[in-house]
Amino acid sequence: MPYIMENSWTPINSSEEAALDHLEQYVDRAGTDETLTREDAVAHLMDQGVERADARAHIEQLLLKGYLYEVDNELRLPSRP
Repeated sequence: MPYIMENSWTPINSSEEAALDHLEQYVDRAGTDETLTREDAVAHLMDQGVERADARAHIEQLLLKGYLYEVDNELRLPSRP
């Protein structure tokens, strides 16, 4: 079993954190039966005033840094430390 360091998350900048906060709120309001795709996430962030290119970049960075993960074209949000 691989060793995982506690609190080993890569830091995110303030705009990425704001995007993550928006996505967490969106998922909380949607309930457990709703799925969240990348395009849903981009559309939601755009509704919050984020430009499309920035929304896509934030999602990509959140995926790369482990704050989001993708399974079968569905985004998932793991619990934050």
